[in-house]
Amino acid sequence: MRITAVTQDQLIVIDGVPAFLGHIGGYAMRQGEWAVDFNTLTGLGHIEYTDNRPNQVIDSTVFNAAYAWLIDEHKRYVTAMAEQHAAEEAARNEQQQDLIDTESDGDGVSSNDDV
Repeated sequence: MRITAVTQDQLIVIDGVPAFLGHIGGYAMRQGEWAVDFNTLTGLGHIEYTDNRPNQVIDSTVFNAAYAWLIDEHKRYVTAMAEQHAAEEAARNEQQQDLIDTESDGDGVSSNDDV
């Protein structure tokens, strides 16, 4: 799995799937991280900082101890978006059903039918 997090953009991308955490409250990295990039297949990655510190190479031990929560944050966004889309779809379906019910005269015969 390839994980990239860019703090300023409030963005976490896992295997090409973006999560715009700023839309649901955001996240914080409090040690001056500009970005974290990590590949679980190779067990290697790096951290870029907002100050003059050089990039730091990290391994699985460092990632798991300090940055594995980024995966959970990504899941939180994906789940929130799925729930939002499901709620929007349910609302559309309800509106459509209300229109159908309004057009019916109560006997199951549409008011537009010449019966």
